[in-house]
Amino acid sequence: MELGALLYLLAAAAAGFGITYWSGVGFTLEERVVFGVVLGGAAVSVATFVPALVARDVTLVTALLGLAATLALGAAGAVLARSRVTADWMDARRGWRSRWPLLAVQLVCGAWTVHLLHQAYVYTPNGLYAGYVNIWGDWAAHLSFAGSFAYGHNFPPEFPIDPGHHLGYPFMVDFLAADLVPLGLSLTEALTATSAVLGLAFPGVLYLAAVRFLGERAGAAIAVFLFVLSGG
Repeated sequence: MELGALLYLLAAAAAGFGITYWSGVGFTLEERVVFGVVLGGAAVSVATFVPALVARDVTLVTALLGLAATLALGAAGAVLARSRVTADWMDARRGWRSRWPLLAVQLVCGAWTVHLLHQAYVYTPNGLYAGYVNIWGDWAAHLSFAGSFAYGHNFPPEFPIDPGHHLGYPFMVDFLAADLVPLGLSLTEALTATSAVLGLAFPGVLYLAAVRFLGERAGAAIAVFLFVLSGG
């Protein structure tokens, strides 16, 4: 991954961390970190879509403008709640030994996610190959949607395969991928990069939601594997 794209995604996650403080919900530090990855990506997608819609193009300027706005929102949230930030950090330091199930879940699921996405798209002398049947099927549509923004000036959004009709599919995750193209990634790399960020965050999101639902960590860890292994 290009360094610029990596820093962009990390900055979005950092902004998402700060945005969690606007919610007023008493999240733990690990919840703010993990949920912030998803919130940051969503916020950047919306914030970059607005200038791109005005310019009718996805450019480095629109991508950076949206990121700057998202970072400002996240920074303001963290600064205004700085006493809460300090309290969250102190609480995390005191109870770090009890967080090991989250680390275990992230390590196991993260290893599989990296393995999966490492061969999602493979370029050979014969062309582009999909590593899995779902990549071959579902991601063809996502490549089309993301490419229509990155290269096709698809504003206001229309179905690339059905011009003239409103793009009713939830496309913001594809728009986030399109934001990475001006930063130097190819379309397939951009789609894989955004999928990796969200895919790595998902087990943590599921685990922490289960902790709140069940009230204990061992059961939450089991619930994650039941879900991702299609057993629940």
